[in-house]
Amino acid sequence: MPGYTERFTEVNQPTGELYPALKAATTHNGAWIPMSNHQRVVFLIMVGAMTSLSTLDFMVQQDDDGDGVSAKAITGKAITQLTEAGGDGNDLLAVEVRTEELDVSGGFEYVRGVLTVGTDTVYCAMLPLRFIPNYPPVATTGWTEIID
Repeated sequence: MPGYTERFTEVNQPTGELYPALKAATTHNGAWIPMSNHQRVVFLIMVGAMTSLSTLDFMVQQDDDGDGVSAKAITGKAITQLTEAGGDGNDLLAVEVRTEELDVSGGFEYVRGVLTVGTDTVYCAMLPLRFIPNYPPVATTGWTEIID
């Protein structure tokens, strides 16, 4: 558990992000994130403007070695589809995964976020943050600039 003197950037590590952009209708995969030294990861999905008829889906996948060959969805770790017609857009979503929710008996220790844009374009981004490191504090890598 982070203490008062630990910096946010020491105990929360960004990795596998998809930067804000107008994303075309296709699947956008984040990088595989090893979870062997962390207990949790949260995927923050930021959605801006959705064009006419666009849809957005998001799920978290797991894999045993990070090459994607054995990739499979983690049950219950997907959002309800966002639609332009439903008035979605300008939304902020969070999907959190604990390591015990992975298929650890099958050797699965990698996760990634998968954004799927359907029909048209969506302006969006995904920021995964690993936290609760096994050996805190973690390095302050992944951040462009840190100001205390």
